[in-house]
Order: sequence, then structure tokens, then C-alpha cells
Amino acid sequence: MKERVAIYARYSDEQQRETSVEDQIRRCKGLGSQYGFSLDDLLIFEDSAITGKADGDARRDGYQRLLKAWDANEFTILLVDEFSRLSRDAVTQAVLMRRLEVNQRVRMVTATGADTARPNWQLQLGFEGVVAQQAGRDTKHRVVRGMVGQLERGYMIATPAYGYTLKRELDESGKHHGSHWCIDERAAEVVRDIFAWRAGGQSMHEIARTLNANGVPTSHRKRKNVADYWRPSRIIVILSNTIYKGEFVWNGSVRIRAKAKEEGRTLEQITYPRPALRLVSDEVWSRCNTKSVSRSGYGGGKHALAGLVSCGCCGGTLVLSSVSRCRSLYCASCTVAKSAAGLSGRMSRTIAAKGVEVLLREAVGYFLTEDFVATFKASLRARLTGGAAIELDLARVELARLERMQERLSRMLGASEDDDPMLMTRYAEARAKAHTQKLHVAELCAGVRAVDKAAIEAQLQIEPAELIKELFEADIAPSCLRAILVRLFPEIVFAGKLTRYTSIFRVRFAPGAALAIAAATSVVDELAMEVHFMLRYSPPNARWGVESQWRVEVLTDENEHDMVDEVDARLHWQRNVQPMARLSTNRIEG
Repeated sequence: MKERVAIYARYSDEQQRETSVEDQIRRCKGLGSQYGFSLDDLLIFEDSAITGKADGDARRDGYQRLLKAWDANEFTILLVDEFSRLSRDAVTQAVLMRRLEVNQRVRMVTATGADTARPNWQLQLGFEGVVAQQAGRDTKHRVVRGMVGQLERGYMIATPAYGYTLKRELDESGKHHGSHWCIDERAAEVVRDIFAWRAGGQSMHEIARTLNANGVPTSHRKRKNVADYWRPSRIIVILSNTIYKGEFVWNGSVRIRAKAKEEGRTLEQITYPRPALRLVSDEVWSRCNTKSVSRSGYGGGKHALAGLVSCGCCGGTLVLSSVSRCRSLYCASCTVAKSAAGLSGRMSRTIAAKGVEVLLREAVGYFLTEDFVATFKASLRARLTGGAAIELDLARVELARLERMQERLSRMLGASEDDDPMLMTRYAEARAKAHTQKLHVAELCAGVRAVDKAAIEAQLQIEPAELIKELFEADIAPSCLRAILVRLFPEIVFAGKLTRYTSIFRVRFAPGAALAIAAATSVVDELAMEVHFMLRYSPPNARWGVESQWRVEVLTDENEHDMVDEVDARLHWQRNVQPMARLSTNRIEG
């Protein structure tokens, strides 16, 4: 077979000089002349700015063409500057060495002295491979060290997120020594709109449709072979990016976290404040990322109660039935488990949507009485004059309450003979809330958060009760009303039924959110109050001329605060609990 020579050259990344490939080819040609090979009919394969690791093999067009030519016996001599130019991956190196052993028609010669025509060439290539692998690890370490160093010095790394542009800083000699992200006001306004729409209750699909209908350019407008329209998944990526609240998280990208999870690695995340890049407030960002817009986390639904009420048995979200007879809420998971798996302990009872609306209206009136609002505003005034010290005391009180709740649930889990999934879920939620509150206390102790004086002063001028009640009467889009109700009621749990027409609910209400909504400001006080309500329904009686009625009553007991978690967790409601106060009687059509 006639001798034919092939050359392969590669350089790793954009930081290296493009002339590196030319230097390698020139050196390989000199090596071929030294060995006396004919270079008249030369094949040259090259790759630029692509890693030699295994995850870069598919993107190396020159390398893939080299393998195809190798399989087609198009050359007999392969010249490379170093074995690491072919690959830095141990597995790929072993495959190449196996290929050289099996197909001895191809002879490989490197400028470092390796020659497969000589005895024991495997030892030299193996040693060079190990050195190349270690060099790759050292390079990775230096790159990571350099990027962290840039972040520590206040610079930015990576491609700017949507809403920002890149600005490179050069020294007097023109050498690049760092990059900053700058706000692109046109794209930043799109980001603010996305957060505002989501905080207002719109789903990811609705936001994407709005952007596409308005012809807003996507973040992929400069990429080839990428559809130029917004997708719901892209909306999720934007909403979850912490840079929009002025924080850059090292190892915080979705791709890096997914890859680490796939490989079973634990990532160390470091947060670097970038206040100059903030586009939305902490509250808005948190509301869009902690299921504070809808319980499901996605939004959507044609009814304001869709995805709002939770099941007291399994913890799932209640769904709405059709409008053919009476719009009602029920737990689909419990219904299927009871009918298909025969789990009789599951809760398959329904509750009319009209009844839940009555409950929420009356709950607002119960919580926002004149005396309570006056007391709450007094605490705001004290916070305004006392500063962060008052807020810290309140946060510590809430932390103590959450820790007591966690301890009670822990004792219940220890005393339970059988695993109770719902009880375990409640314990996990209590532990997470206690952990979050502990971090909040730590922030206050460090003086991180300051009192929002403007928000407090605005809330002191507002009477929230009437404004909030008008929400149920006004013509508000269901998604918008649902977003407001989620803020007002962090938790609405349908605990079960005592009788056919008597239902029990556990409701948590956030008075601070009520004042914030009414005053159109950020929330100052995040504490929530929890009360158990009894919802009674009286069906109509045409004979006696009685219309249907809904009655809302407050459940009280001397030991309610100590037993509430046990009662709710096990769904063993005390039938001898007496209603203390009847809020009102509402006459509506059943």
C-alpha cells in the first residue's frame, strides 16, 4: 500500500492563540521530513477552541473526520505534536491505543518521540496519557481558581444573562484584565415585565405567548439553528436566575447543577453580591420562585381557587370539578387511591367552591378587625422607631414557635409505630420553615436587612379591610385574584368533614401581606396567623321557604395551639370542640 501521511492538530479554548494549530502542523511536517515520509498527498485534520475531554469529542469535526478516514484506510502514517492533542480523556486514549494495536496498517509518530513502529510504544503513550490527564486537571484547577479570583475582585465571568451586555476592561497596554456586566435597558425592561406578569399570577405559557405576540426578540436571536420564539422553559430559567435580584451564585446555573446531580457530585455554591445589576426586589424574586404565586408553582387555571387549597390527608393540591352541576374542590390523589387501591383512610369528600369563597371572605373580616389592624399598625410604628431590634425580636419569637412545632412533630414520628407519609411531610415542612427562619434571624443579627421606612409609612396610611374585601366583588382576572389570595393566605388546608355539610379548614393569614397589597408596597412583616374554621352549609327547603346558607365559625379550644399539629396530621378532629364565634350567615344559591 502506498504511504500516505495524515496530520491532526487541535487547541483547547478561545484563550489560546489560533496560531497554535499552525505551529503544530509546521512541527508535524518537519517531523515527517525528518523520518523521510512523503508529504505530497497530505491529509490535515484540525479542531479549534474545543476541549480534548470526552464531552468534547462529538463537537470535534476534525477528529470525527480523522476517525472516518482511519476506518476507510485513507492514510498509513499519523503525525501529531503530542498524544494529548488527540485526547486528554483516559477512556478515549485507551480506545485509540487499542485501535493502533488492532489496525497496525496505521503508524503513529509524535513530536515527543513516540513511534508505534518501535517496541514498547504502549508504555510511552500510556505515560504521556497519564501526564496529559493530570495536566488537564491542573488546567481545570487554575481556570476555576482564576474565575473565582475574578469574582472576588468584583468582575464577572461567563456569558451575560438576558438583560445584560458584556463590557471588557483593558489596561494601558491594551491587555484584558476583567469584564463587567452592564444593564441593557431594553432587554432589562422585558425581564421586569416577566417578573411582574408572573407575580401577578400569569403562567409560564401565558407569559411566553405575550412575548411572542409582541414580537419581543429572544435571548437566542444571535444563535444559529435556534427557533426565534419564547418557550415556557426559558421563562422558568429567567425567573430562577438570582442575578436579577443582584446576586451571582457560583455553581448556581441549571446546567452545572444538573451535571453535578447526574455525576453524583456535591457542589459548593458561593454567592457574590452584585447590587448594581439588580432588576427586581428580593420580595418579587422570592414570590416568583417559592410557589407564592400558585401552590403548583406553574400558575394557570380558569378559576381563582385552582391550585389554591391543599388536602389535609395527603398534602396534595385540590382540583376543581366541572361546572355541569356544582363547582367543587376535591383531592384527585386521595380519590384515586381510595377507589383504585382500596385505601379507605383517604379523603375523597368534596367541598363546594362557593363555600370556600365564603370562607375566605369571612376569614379576611375575622383577621382584619379594627382592633387588630390598630394593634398591627402600632407594631409597625414601633418597628419604625425601634429599627431592626424590634424586627429581630419578632423573628426570634417566630423561630421559637416553629422549633416547638418541629419538636412536637418529631415526638409524634418517634411514637408512631407505622410510617405516616402525611406526618413525615408535615415534619419536613416544619423543619424547612424553621431552617429558613433561622437564616432570617441570622441576617437580622448581622444587620443585613434594614427597616423599609417608606413601606411602613405607606402602610400606616391604609385601611386594608375594605380594600381587601373589594377583591371578591371586583371584576379581577382569576390569575390575578389567585396570586393575591396566595399572598394573603400562605396556607389553606381542607382538613376533612365532620358531617355531610360541615367542613373543617386550617387557614394561615398574613396580615403584613394584606397591608402591603393595599398600599402597593413590599411586605414588612412576614409573620402569619393560623386559625381553624368550621364551614357549615344548610341546603334550601322549598316547603318552608328557606334559602341555602353558608355559616363560618371559628374553632377554639384551650389546648388548640398544642394539639393543632397532631389533630391536623392524623385527621382525628375532636367532635366535642365547640364553636366560639359565628362570623356571619351568608345567603347564596346552593
